[in-house]
Amino acid sequence: MYMLALHPQTGKHYLPKSGLFSKRYMFLLSGLLVLVAASCQPKKQPPGTVAATQPLASLPAAEKILSKNRRFVYAVRWEAAKTKTAVLDTVTMTAAGTPCPFEATQTCFEWLFRADTVWPAGFRGSVGAVENAKEFWIHPPRYGRYRILELNPFPYLKLPAVSGRKWDWEVYASAYYADPAWAHWKGTVRVKFRYVLGGAVQLATPLGRLRCTRIQASGTSRLGTTALEAFFHPDYGFVQLNYRNIDASRTQLKMVAVDVRPESSERILNQFLRLPQPDSGLSRASSEPAAR
Repeated sequence: MYMLALHPQTGKHYLPKSGLFSKRYMFLLSGLLVLVAASCQPKKQPPGTVAATQPLASLPAAEKILSKNRRFVYAVRWEAAKTKTAVLDTVTMTAAGTPCPFEATQTCFEWLFRADTVWPAGFRGSVGAVENAKEFWIHPPRYGRYRILELNPFPYLKLPAVSGRKWDWEVYASAYYADPAWAHWKGTVRVKFRYVLGGAVQLATPLGRLRCTRIQASGTSRLGTTALEAFFHPDYGFVQLNYRNIDASRTQLKMVAVDVRPESSERILNQFLRLPQPDSGLSRASSEPAAR
């Protein structure tokens, strides 16, 4: 453990290489670090309650949805075609608050997936989003079974949100996302998206009853058709995504909690001791192709 010392000549603090402090000072500094770390932890929910069951306070005017370390938790429901039997899952989206190193016009964020046999600690995929006065869109989760979402319309809103507004977009989906279980192709496949903006709706969500903008979209390619119904809120982004996939299965992502990821204890210690900070960029654990 590093201990701060006061230089007898300069009067400045420094880090001695040998343990010259008494146990008393070690105990006092350890206690201070514990207090600093505790102050940065999120408040615990009262027993018997669910996180974010009430509407959260609106964002300050200058703050963006994808602000640094803001974390969005989605409950996911998968339904196979012609059945109501569901498989449940969760994914987490955390904003980096910085431009993507692979595409400076996009803001980086990270999808975190639950642990599986391939990634026992949970797979992390770094991708991009666009958030400005003209539009808001994100890359969907695309690891494992979520790769099927590459053929669906991306969550996308054109601003200002005027009911009846229509727009088109397209992507070239790489064979990286292909799977014989739903669709197989080589190279890339062109997918055309068509969006129609609906009016405002009151949507019941785990975050509370929210006034959202409804967007309906379709995807068309030589492989077939897909669809997306998205609900956008100006403070939380896409709070609900209802997908109809290329194999007629259905996937729903419903936002259930929003918080700010606390800084790690390592970073808190380094800041207190004024040590060099580690790289704040997201690790590129994902092997996905560069974001478009």
